[in-house]
Amino acid sequence: KGKGKEEKAAAAAPKGNMISVEPPTGTRDFYPEDMRVRNWMFGHFRAVAKAFAFQEYDAPVLESEELYKRKAGEEITQQMYNFVDKGGFQVTLRPEMTPSLARMILARTTEAGQTKMLLPVKWFSIPQCWRFETTQRGRKREHYQWNMDIVGVKSIGAEVELLAAITSFFTNVGITAQDVGI
Repeated sequence: KGKGKEEKAAAAAPKGNMISVEPPTGTRDFYPEDMRVRNWMFGHFRAVAKAFAFQEYDAPVLESEELYKRKAGEEITQQMYNFVDKGGFQVTLRPEMTPSLARMILARTTEAGQTKMLLPVKWFSIPQCWRFETTQRGRKREHYQWNMDIVGVKSIGAEVELLAAITSFFTNVGITAQDVGI
């Protein structure tokens, strides 16, 4: 029978001056064979996003804690890897990308509220995100998520385009209606 969580933790714990060979709880290593699979998946994410004319962006993994409090309230801090840095700033490892996207869009907006970019803005990212939650099967503290965002479309057209993109992704990787239900 398999080992329980406590037995696994005890087995992974360093003995004496030994360093544990296990990654921190809720994280994982990507060995070359794992990277091949991840890169294959990310390649399909990127190909679909680019086929729908999305541009790739990224933001710092480290963000201001206040950015997430403004979106989700004070209670979100219980689910974040947050700390005070050496400069005295309250920061967090990003738990999701939406507040970073909003910050970046606002950085390119005039004081009058006009964007300095052509609309619609169609950006995508595959960020590494962090949440301090109880780990369970299929849910780790560290995760990647594919984001496709459309800013500046007031109709339902943006949602339709995103549904078309995910349908295209499923087709490209061989996932059918028998595999996924909506």
